Amino acid sequence: MTDDAPAFELTIAGRKIDGRTMEARRFRAIGGELQMQLRRDPSASERVLLVQAATFAMMCERASADLLEGKEIDQENYRRNVQALGAVLIKLGLAKKSRDMTKRDAAGEDDFGAALIEANRS
Repeated sequence: MTDDAPAFELTIAGRKIDGRTMEARRFRAIGGELQMQLRRDPSASERVLLVQAATFAMMCERASADLLEGKEIDQENYRRNVQALGAVLIKLGLAKKSRDMTKRDAAGEDDFGAALIEANRS
């Protein structure tokens, strides 16, 4: 976690989690970084989603580390966790949904490209 990242409380399910383990430190770092990316103090519902996102991120990281160490992973479970993480990040507004990039509201719109697409529709 960076020095300017907000503290991420490790009270989960009403239990104060001992933050000294490597896993708890990584969880706190991920949660703090996501909270910082949110750019505001999270509401209660956003806090729940931040905890879920940090959990899924850790599960995905653990599987990635195992894979890189040559261990077998449950690929279907990994894909489900990645999808779930993406869904939570979208709910938090920290990731965009996949969509048609030719829509006029796309950021960084390419006017020339949009004109070509429009001309080819005719």
